[in-house]
Parts: sequence; C-alpha cells; structure tokens
Amino acid sequence: MSETFDLGTIPPLGALPKMMKAIVIRPEREGEPIDAMQVEEIPVPECGPTDVLVLNMAAGINFNGVWAARGKPVSVMKMHPEEQFHIAGSDASGIVWKVGSAVKTWKVGDEVVLHCNQSCRECPACNGNDPMACQNQRIWGYETNYGSFAQFSLVQSQQLLKRPKHLSWEEAASYGLTYFTAYRMLLGRGSMQPGDNVLIWGASGGLGVFAVQLAKLAGANPIAIVSREDKAELVRSLGAEMVIDRKEFDFDKGPSESRRFGKRIRELTGGQDADIVFEHVGKYTFPTSVLVAKRFGTIMICGATTGYDLDFDVRYLWMRQKSIIGSHFANAFQAEKANALMHEQKIHPVLDQVFNFEETAHAHQLMAENKHKGKMAIRVQAPAA
Repeated sequence: MSETFDLGTIPPLGALPKMMKAIVIRPEREGEPIDAMQVEEIPVPECGPTDVLVLNMAAGINFNGVWAARGKPVSVMKMHPEEQFHIAGSDASGIVWKVGSAVKTWKVGDEVVLHCNQSCRECPACNGNDPMACQNQRIWGYETNYGSFAQFSLVQSQQLLKRPKHLSWEEAASYGLTYFTAYRMLLGRGSMQPGDNVLIWGASGGLGVFAVQLAKLAGANPIAIVSREDKAELVRSLGAEMVIDRKEFDFDKGPSESRRFGKRIRELTGGQDADIVFEHVGKYTFPTSVLVAKRFGTIMICGATTGYDLDFDVRYLWMRQKSIIGSHFANAFQAEKANALMHEQKIHPVLDQVFNFEETAHAHQLMAENKHKGKMAIRVQAPAA
C-alpha cells in the first residue's frame, strides 16, 4: 500500500494508506493563511467506535479557517492541546471510508455531506433539549482537529447527511456551515415570518446568499447589503428586490450615517424598518443594526468578522424594546431539514470559485481580504472537471 493516495483519484473502496496529505497549521507559523497553511503528510487518524472516516472529495472554505490560521481570537491549539498541529475545514463532501464498530446508520461507500456540530450525545441537553446546549459542544474543523482540508476527515457518525446527487462534489462541499447556520438563525432562533423585512449584511457572501434564499422561500422580504455591483447582480439573481450598496455610507462617521442608512431602508420598504437584522459582521455594523431594527425587532448575530468588541447606543435597545439573539451553527435535526431543501432544489449553493488542493492557503487569503463572493471550494479527491 502506498504511503498516501494521489490527489484527484478514487482509490479502491475502503483501502487505507498509512499517511495522508493535509493542509496543516502549526503554532510557530500562525498568521495570515498564505503563510500559516502548508501541505504536509501526516498519519491517517484512528476511527473510534462511534466515529466515521470520510474520504474527502471536496472541502468548503469558511472564515473560521482564517481565524484558525491567524490563531486569533484564540489559538485553536488550545482547544485540542494533545495535538500541536491543526487541520482546518468545517465543510466537506465525500465517501464513507471506514465506520466505527458502533455505527449502524451508515456504511462504507455512502456518499455524504457533513455538518460541523460535535456533541457528547449522552447528556440531557443532547437528549431532549438541543445538542447546541451540550457542555461539550464543539465545531469540527475549528475547535476539533482533522477537518476537511485533508484526504480524510474524522467525524462523529451523527454529522453525516446524504449528498444531493444533482450537485457536483464541489457544490455539495460548499454549503453546510453557512447554510445550516443561516437556517437556524432565521427559521429557528429568529422565528422569521412571511412578510418580515430582513436586513442581510454581506448578502453576497457565504452566509448572506443563503439568508436571501431562505427569506424568499419563507415569504419574507430580504434587504440585501452588498459592496459592489457584481455582488448586487448576484443577490438579485437569488430573488432580492431591495439592494443597498454599503459603500454609499461611511459608518465610521457615527449615528448620522446610520440614520441615513435607516432612511434608505424605509425608502425601499415603503416606510418600514427591519423586523430582523441578520448580523455576522460585528464591530463595524452592529451599532447601525441596533439603530435600524424596528421597535420590538430582532438583531440575530452568529459572528463578528470585523471584531467582537461591540460598542453601540443601548438606549435604542431598551427604549424601543428590541432583542439581540445569539445563534451558533445548527443541530443535526435542523441540518437535516435544511439539507432536504437542498435535495428538493428549493435552495441552491452559490459556488463562485474552485481551487486545487495546493491552493488552499491562497483561497483563504482571498477570503481574509474579502476578495470573493458566494462560496469557494477546494478539490481534494474529486477528479478535475
């Protein structure tokens, strides 16, 4: 048996090499992705009783890979100190290659996509409340090791979902983390209703493209915030009729620009403020989000790509009785429900670029510098199209 498989090939089903190619981050080179992420060969991980080893056909890129590379706001090595290296990647499509002795639902050869929530599966939260409330809840490929930027991923069996056969491997790998996050934010924690005006920051990005589609599917009205005309064209193609170019506003000027932004929203909606604000930008946009949400409106937040130390005028929160709700990924049930919409072709991935395995660091650098739109994917074992 060869030490590693060749990239871009599908080896004999179930055959296991000793080593695998992986994009590895190490403590001594944490920094920008272009430097931190390097190709190495490491041993294929062992598969525990409830684990599954997946041959990765393709992997999706998310901003948590940038955080992992930078070691900020926290070094991922601190989350699994027993291993002084990290393989990032929280999205993948692939083939079940080995199953643990206790796995009954899946078999070698199944074609799957992965969701990235890991939990203990034994505590009360996992069995009756919500696995996202599990004290041991972790995001695979960020808070745990052996993510998708390698020839094999090590995952819990409950992370597997059926691959939509109408999608390419690369398309199937591109959507899980952002789509399932948006699903929980809007249809779970946010309780989005038909007719709601939903303000979506970064509407052409990985989260935003799914928020737009989910809002349209639910009968709500997406207000898509973008930064370039080609991004405006993209969100319009997804059904957004109300589009705002954020570069027309200098939010560094403070409340006056936020009020002018709110006025622009009311011009588009016929005098209404946003029922829900879909937030993931953080420091740069959050003061405006609190201001422009309607009375009794909701600001849903799942991340903070421009900074997590938020400063806003809290008077607009309590005096107008608005709510701030945090949301984090999705549980397996929500991921399954969302994936069903993908199978039914009611929601579609928005894959902008596909890169070869050796270009993983470059692709993450593009994301770090906001030089992308939609989703990006890495071709691993999938043959080049």
